[in-house]
Amino acid sequence: MTIGRKILRVCLGITLPFGVWGAPVESLDSLDVARRDTSLVDCVEAGYIQPLFPGAGDSLRLDIAEPPKKRPWLSGVEVVGTNLLFHVITRYIIHEDYAQITWSSIKNNFKTGFLWDNDKFNTNLFFHPYQGGLYFNCARSNGLNFWESAPYALFGSSIWELFLELQPPSTNDIISTTLGGMALGEVSYRLSSLALNGQARGWNRFAHEAVGFVLNPVRGVNRLITGEAWRIGPRYVDRAATVPFYFQFDAGYRVLSCTDAQPDRSRHIGFVGFNMVYNDPFEIGGNEPFEHFTARMLLNLFSRQPAIGEANICASIWGRAHEFKSGNDLFAGIFQNYNYYDSESFATESSYTPFRIAETVSYGPGVLYRARLRNNDMLVLNGFVSGIVLGGSLSDYFQFHDRDYNLGSGYSVRANGYFSLRQRLGFYLATENYHIFTWKGYEQKDYENIDQNYLNAQGDVSNARLHKLNFRISYSISPQLSVAAETAWYRRKTDYKYYPDVRSDTFEFRLMLSYHI
Repeated sequence: MTIGRKILRVCLGITLPFGVWGAPVESLDSLDVARRDTSLVDCVEAGYIQPLFPGAGDSLRLDIAEPPKKRPWLSGVEVVGTNLLFHVITRYIIHEDYAQITWSSIKNNFKTGFLWDNDKFNTNLFFHPYQGGLYFNCARSNGLNFWESAPYALFGSSIWELFLELQPPSTNDIISTTLGGMALGEVSYRLSSLALNGQARGWNRFAHEAVGFVLNPVRGVNRLITGEAWRIGPRYVDRAATVPFYFQFDAGYRVLSCTDAQPDRSRHIGFVGFNMVYNDPFEIGGNEPFEHFTARMLLNLFSRQPAIGEANICASIWGRAHEFKSGNDLFAGIFQNYNYYDSESFATESSYTPFRIAETVSYGPGVLYRARLRNNDMLVLNGFVSGIVLGGSLSDYFQFHDRDYNLGSGYSVRANGYFSLRQRLGFYLATENYHIFTWKGYEQKDYENIDQNYLNAQGDVSNARLHKLNFRISYSISPQLSVAAETAWYRRKTDYKYYPDVRSDTFEFRLMLSYHI
């Protein structure tokens, strides 16, 4: 019996009758399942990632679709069409004020130039990168590679900012939509490749196409237009579909508790989480962007916390792997990172929010090290240093329009280690440090007599730090099932130029059940 015959429960909770191809279950029984919880970290030991096609040789190449023809002009048309669709929805269906554009507003946008805007935290730092990913995939799904698709994210964002919004074009939006969109877009493209199956038929084919559409809507539309959605062809739609991967679904309970005196100091939250490891970093060439990446997302349930509590991507842009004579492995390279943490106030009587920070666009060096020990034990050590091009952090003092956070840039330092014992127990320790500087401030402006669209400020002049330290222990019940407990400590410290500094501590406990594919 293979994993391919198992039922995959996807993120929406829908049971779909199609399988994920992988190694036989018998081969997985010999794996250290506990150490697979390293998928929860940024970049991980990947010894558990089995070839999706054991024993495959030259015959496999015959079952992979030929590279699609590059259609750069069609890609541009689709970018314009995507923007027009967004505009019709926001102007005529949702009736958003910013969509009521005129020729005068377009002319004024060119005259005013780019300013810092005042949209919500999740709009600027999550949904704009997602929108950029759609532009990116207009090109990616039309045969262009990663670097060739990047300008289309910029093209789509520029059209939206200059022509299709009543408010002036946004500096932070052009950055997050373009560069953040490249990250979210490439991840969604590769995930959709794993979901699609050119030889499936009937309901099974519909299920594959539906999941691929959810993961990558632009690619799904293209497949409908070209007829690929129902055409019988090679099993694997592209080379990305043959990459070994690991997927983990978590469901559990978390408690957030703060030390500040409040009527209600804690929140009890249900959650589901999705964790992905794509390719073995110690077995790749390292020259192709996103040839290896990890991705995860945490969704809060049954609480007043944001629906999206966490989202993380750590992807190799370039690197080199090295195997030592001892059998240990090393991978060093340049990584693109996306990290997003959001929370809301614990009590309606208080404006206190535990933490809110985003590393929307960042790049920097990283090192992954895997040591094989006796008795199949294993130690994994990873470290990353990144320069943050654009990030966001909570503001304690200022709220203007939809803004209660500061924008800025800075750096991050992350390190983690994982130790697996006797193929059952896993121990994980990690630290994350984010430091974001805001220099174009709100302060000393006439807020009562200024249009919110023209405030043009990043936030309070400040520098914000968030330090996260967490420990996790997991126990494997079976090759596909494990239980885990995790505790974390968040320290937020912001130094303000014009206001008193603020420091707060938040503690978290999680208990979860994990299903591995």
